[in-house]
Parts: sequence; C-alpha cells; structure tokens
Amino acid sequence: MRAQLSRLLFGAVLGSGLLVTAGRSYADDDHHRDRHEQRREDRRDDRREDRRDDRHDERRTVVRDRRHPYEAPPAARVERHGDRRGYVWVNGGWDWRNGRYQWVAGRHEREHRGARWREPRWDVRDGVYVRVDGGWTPVVAPPPLREERWAARRGFVWARGRWDWRGGEWAWTPGHYERERVGHVYREPRWEERDGVYVTVEGGWVIQ
Repeated sequence: MRAQLSRLLFGAVLGSGLLVTAGRSYADDDHHRDRHEQRREDRRDDRREDRRDDRHDERRTVVRDRRHPYEAPPAARVERHGDRRGYVWVNGGWDWRNGRYQWVAGRHEREHRGARWREPRWDVRDGVYVRVDGGWTPVVAPPPLREERWAARRGFVWARGRWDWRGGEWAWTPGHYERERVGHVYREPRWEERDGVYVTVEGGWVIQ
C-alpha cells in the first residue's frame, strides 16, 4: 500500500514538473516571438524614417539650387523687326533670372564674315534645364595646326596649340605644358563640322 502511494505521489510530482517546464517553454516561445515582432517593427520604422529623411534632403536640395530651372521655358514670343544692311536679326529668348524665366528681347547683330549666328538653346542635364549660349560660329574650316617645338618634361604632358575663332577670324593659341594626373589622360580639343558650321569640342583630362 505504501509503495503504491509512493508511486502515485512521485507521478504527481513528476507530472507537475513537466507541466511547469512546458509552461515555461511556451512562455519562452511567446516571449521570443514578441521580441522578433518588435525587431521587425523597429526595422520598418527605421526604413520609414530613412525615406522621410531622403525626401527632406531632396526638397532641401531643390530649394538650395534655385540657380537652374526644373521645367522647360515657355514658348518663344513672336517679335517684329525690320532688316538692316550689314546686320542679322538675333531672336529673343527666355533666360533664367532671380528664380524665374524672363524674356530677353531680340536685337540686330553686325554680320561676321565667314560665320553664322547660332541660336541659344536649353538642354536637360540630370533633370535640370541648362541654357547653352548662342554665338557666331565659323563656316570655314580652321587652318592646319602649326608646328611647335617642345621638349619632354618629367611629370608633364604637352598640350598642342589650337586655332580659336575670335573677332570673326581664326586666331592661334600656343601650346602649353599640363601637369600629369594619375589615372587620367589628356584629350586635345578639336573642331568638328556640324550642319554646315564648325563647332569646337573642348578637350581636357578624362579618366582612363
């Protein structure tokens, strides 16, 4: 009889221990899930905060850079003008001043022999409208490059002379030394014919 009671008591104690252990295990699992959910919610909050910061930085950049427009200029105005001997009419156009477009009236320009007037234009660069100025562009090719004497210099490269269009005629600009730049090569400027006129392609240092 005593042995049977002992077995019953032992079984009850063992069962209660198992229940307590299982309860603790379930409680630990719930706690782990709660912590996991909290971490996920924290990460979502961090991402939302980062997006808000990025949008704020973009707005701040736009406000800070009011030197250029982000929308195309209005349609060009129609201007009446008469003819003047020895002059060409230069159309008016929109310019960006004080944070808004302003119309600049057209004018007469004295003709340049061997050159043609190039109208200014607006180009889109990285989402910003940039005005490319017009000017007198030669219709005749530049003369051949001149021969120049130069000696190699350590740490420098020789940039050959070039012809520039100044005052309605070709003018020679002598060559010069350029200090070398690691990881870069020097590209010489040149003239290219486009639509019956000659335009300059600027040179400079470019990454290899």
